Amino acid sequence: MMQLFISMLLFAGLAWLISWGMVGILFYPQKPILGWQAPLIGWARNLNLTHLLSEEKLDTQLDKVMPIIDHKLDDFFRHRLTEKLPMISMFIGDKTIQQLKTVFMEELRQMFPTLMQSFASNLQKDLLEQIENQSLERLKLAAFTATAPLRKLAIFIGLIWGIISHLILNLF
Repeated sequence: MMQLFISMLLFAGLAWLISWGMVGILFYPQKPILGWQAPLIGWARNLNLTHLLSEEKLDTQLDKVMPIIDHKLDDFFRHRLTEKLPMISMFIGDKTIQQLKTVFMEELRQMFPTLMQSFASNLQKDLLEQIENQSLERLKLAAFTATAPLRKLAIFIGLIWGIISHLILNLF
């Protein structure tokens, strides 16, 4: 009787592992065989955020943020820099602060397009990666949820197979 119970459990466990593995193998190594999210990923790959940032648009946006940058630089030179380096406050005056701000603003105006292009490129890569990962996780969840009844059926078939194999082995 104990042999019957052990063989039933072994066959049921084996059937469950095989059925679970057949569903799980679709997602390893982390790329699904099914390609239902391919159109979404293709769209994200074809979306070129760097082309959306033309020089005219960047100049317009930079003109909008320049007052904020100017205010932040002024605050930096008048307060934070003198707090961090008190000795420098003796050598820096309003005229020097204005000159430094002008130099920094010119440098920022030159760097801004490159920074924004880099930002857009990294944003596009992150978006693509997020779409791939989220769709993969949703697909895994949906597949494992949809196949739960089949895995239960596999356990039942494994139990019956265990009984039949035990009976056959005991008859011979």
